[in-house]
Amino acid sequence: MKKFVLFFLIITVSLFAILYVGSSFVFDAAVDKVAPRLLPQLAERGINIDTYEYASIKIRPPRTVTIQKLSTSFELALPHQEQKLPSFFYAERVNFHITHLKNPAVVISCDNFQLYVDRSHDFPGTSFGRFDHGFISLRDPIQLSDPRAGLKNVLQKLSDIFNEKEMDPNVIVRAQVTLKVRDKEAQAYLYTVRDDRSAALRFEEKDIRIMADTFELELSDEEVAIIAKYPLRAPLIMRITSDAKESSRQAHRGDPSVPEDAYRHVLWSYLLTQKFGETFAEQVTDAHETLPTNTAAERKMDFSNNRVGREYAKRGVSRDRILWLVRNDRNVIRHPLDAKVSL
Repeated sequence: MKKFVLFFLIITVSLFAILYVGSSFVFDAAVDKVAPRLLPQLAERGINIDTYEYASIKIRPPRTVTIQKLSTSFELALPHQEQKLPSFFYAERVNFHITHLKNPAVVISCDNFQLYVDRSHDFPGTSFGRFDHGFISLRDPIQLSDPRAGLKNVLQKLSDIFNEKEMDPNVIVRAQVTLKVRDKEAQAYLYTVRDDRSAALRFEEKDIRIMADTFELELSDEEVAIIAKYPLRAPLIMRITSDAKESSRQAHRGDPSVPEDAYRHVLWSYLLTQKFGETFAEQVTDAHETLPTNTAAERKMDFSNNRVGREYAKRGVSRDRILWLVRNDRNVIRHPLDAKVSL
């Protein structure tokens, strides 16, 4: 996501700077002139532009310039990997509004954008594979006399909001995002919540419930609330939960002596701790145990095995050792009847 933001800002602000000092009828020539300087900068950051085009430029009095139907195909290089992801960006409108004339500055907004990677690839990290029907508004003015500083400031704020840091409310984001777990996909509405001091990203809770049904995951109300509050963690939480469920099911199917429920909880907590740390993993697993379907003994067993999974992650135990430990470690509770004796 950070690379996309950088790409978007460099291209759009540079295009506006050209337009501001020239005029729309020389825009094509200006783009041809500046592109050879811009594209190497993007390539250095792992963004290789294949094609880019736009339909038209419109000047709306008194102070707004709009690029219509801006699109580009590009490749994203993954950090420390040779793999590159074919990607596509399209915006119905990219708007530049001049906030000052004496010392020219602009604010940028983008209407109805799409951003996605090739469907045959799995989008890395905790981000999403696709954005649709998107809107971004960057309300901090970018001084054209020093666009580099303005770009750096806006980029940092966007990076903050996509890294769950509290930031000032000058960024607005709305989009439908697609999450993929195994071979299934689900959509959710991503948006910013804002007050006078800060902004943060959120999901609608109803979308989380629909996703859980699509991915065949049972979530408590508390889990739904956590995922809605931390939307950028949602793809991995869903994948980890599905992974633990499927791995334990397959292991038990291959050998009925495998304690499926114990293995699922230990592996689930272990994987969550590896990715998000002990505190957040415990928050998620504790929230899950509020489901009303478990007996008291089952709940004690699950709490204990979740704790064991966190300990394995903290000790650096390899994943391929987890199943053996579940079957042999005396700290693992393998049946609810044992929970009453063990706790």
